[in-house]
Amino acid sequence: MQHKATLWILGAFCTSPTSGIKALAGLISIHLHLKKLVKQSCLRTATLSSQYILMSLLSTRNSKGTCPHPQSLALLNDAQCTCLKGPLLDTEASLLNLTECFNPFDAEATPGYRLLNSFSEHISFHLCNCSSLNNCNTHLESLDHLCLEASSSSSTLVVVTDASAIPPRNMQAVSVVHFWRLGYQMLSSKAPAGRTTAPNTKLFTIRLDVSKATSMDIEHIILITNSLGSARKSVNLSVYSGQAHFLAVCSAL
Repeated sequence: MQHKATLWILGAFCTSPTSGIKALAGLISIHLHLKKLVKQSCLRTATLSSQYILMSLLSTRNSKGTCPHPQSLALLNDAQCTCLKGPLLDTEASLLNLTECFNPFDAEATPGYRLLNSFSEHISFHLCNCSSLNNCNTHLESLDHLCLEASSSSSTLVVVTDASAIPPRNMQAVSVVHFWRLGYQMLSSKAPAGRTTAPNTKLFTIRLDVSKATSMDIEHIILITNSLGSARKSVNLSVYSGQAHFLAVCSAL
């Protein structure tokens, strides 16, 4: 099934090796994709509220204080749990390895009171069209003009940020921040982000930037980052990985 789809995507010969053309097309194997979907479905349970009926079937550790159902895992002994099989056990096993906490009903995430709902006109994103060299040069010129205007105002802070996630799993990611005011670098900061993924490292860096910037006597913050997607996520309070960073950024702003 994937072989025909990959041939159509790449326009390759029908005798091309399946594994090679799948790698070129960026497709993962079906069984790995299904495994990923099952894992996501199990971990999604951690984003549910304590009133959700499924929570009453989980163990005490993962039920979020919900009153246990008579047939819940919290009331079963070890021998019964050993004989039990099914998706509920898979969900429980996945949640045991989860270290992140979620809060679907945080006050900052209340619909109608979110940062983008109340102050959407105060937050803007500058997209960069990198399809051609002329577009990149135009974007760089606009950034230069923006920073030049900011350098003449004492109430504006320019924050340049970057993060580095080193491939080996035993190495910590590093976040770097530079603060500029009136055309001079006034502060530079580095912080370990822990052993995490690149997107979460960038979110942690933006959280570090905003927390430090809002503690200063300023009115405008210009954040320069190479990950616009992470910048958008930092003010999006949907319940998914990195929610703690989103809440911290929105609370500071």
